[in-house]
Amino acid sequence: MFVSTINDYYDIVIIGAGPAGLNAGMHLIGSNAKVLLVDKTIPWEKPIPCAEGVGRLGFHEALEVRQSWIRQEIWAACYHAPDGSAVNYTDKNGGYIINRNLLQQDLAETIADSGIDCAFNFQVSSISNCVNGNRTIHFSNKRSISAKVIIDASGPIEGFGKGEDIVCKPQDLEPAYFVWAENIEIELDRVHIYTGSQIAPGGYAWVFPRGNGAANIGVVIGKKFVKNTNIRALLDTFLKSNFPNTKVIQRYAGSIPCHFKKGPLAVEGLIKAGDSASTINPISRAGISEALLCGKLASNCAMDMLKAQHSWEVSRAIKKYEKSWEKHRGNRHTKLSKVKNSMYSVPDRDYNEAAKTLANIPQNELTMTKIFRASLGRFPRLVWAMRHLM
Repeated sequence: MFVSTINDYYDIVIIGAGPAGLNAGMHLIGSNAKVLLVDKTIPWEKPIPCAEGVGRLGFHEALEVRQSWIRQEIWAACYHAPDGSAVNYTDKNGGYIINRNLLQQDLAETIADSGIDCAFNFQVSSISNCVNGNRTIHFSNKRSISAKVIIDASGPIEGFGKGEDIVCKPQDLEPAYFVWAENIEIELDRVHIYTGSQIAPGGYAWVFPRGNGAANIGVVIGKKFVKNTNIRALLDTFLKSNFPNTKVIQRYAGSIPCHFKKGPLAVEGLIKAGDSASTINPISRAGISEALLCGKLASNCAMDMLKAQHSWEVSRAIKKYEKSWEKHRGNRHTKLSKVKNSMYSVPDRDYNEAAKTLANIPQNELTMTKIFRASLGRFPRLVWAMRHLM
């Protein structure tokens, strides 16, 4: 199963056993490369702070989905305007609320059972530059090992590769605060999104069903509002106003790397993946499917680097990786980041009026196509928000 000691050299080292790192490992099974997956913790041994919502298409695109990972199937979303009016819409593709802990544990066990070394409670402290085709990985326990290729899936804040021509720490880390709550009545087939300057300035509040009367409820706010906002108080006020009888089981806080800036995702011997590469959707702040897909693409890049005999082959592998990511998500995220910035200036009254306009369409007929037709000319930013919050 998992190893307690590690070797001095590996062909590929994956740092981080989150969705990106694990899916990179899954796609290196059978590669004949000597691979190490390492993480500073055992992630699934404690609840992972995550809303656990994924789109169906993106999830299946990234990996082979197991039914046991799915808590709920989602087929609709309910948008709540600042004045309390609501608009429901359906999505033909839908999505899932998943059990992320179980997903990550299953993937890690599958990787370990395949013969790949998986070492947990090993914290990487630094990574050297590439010297003679190899990099040195330093651990907090003073141990050092070497690798030809490193996939950095460590998350948004480690900053490995600082000083090299590669993306590092994101410029826009947005705070999120959320709870796992019980004693709540909510439809199991839809998610709820709430907007408003008093609810979540620069962001939104969400309510995602977990089944058995439980839900994941939280808020994310824009970075520019952080200094003047108590995010915990925001969530507590939201809960008191909308779900006064709910019982909070556990609270979570985290940072979401929302800034998307095109830049090198890899250099010789070092590949960024998942949150380390700022792959999160800038509007929805969703990142699980994005990280899984990015990890899959990063594994391909790692193998191309491993096989490279010349510097031009390394450069070609990097360009292939970056172009693939841009094609699948990157170009879209660039457009969304521009829309997100413009949404900051939209007053609450515009969202209220948009909701009233859409309310004239029967809810059982309200699809994204009809939303576009009815409101794109008058409320384009609302359309973008609803389209990418699903």
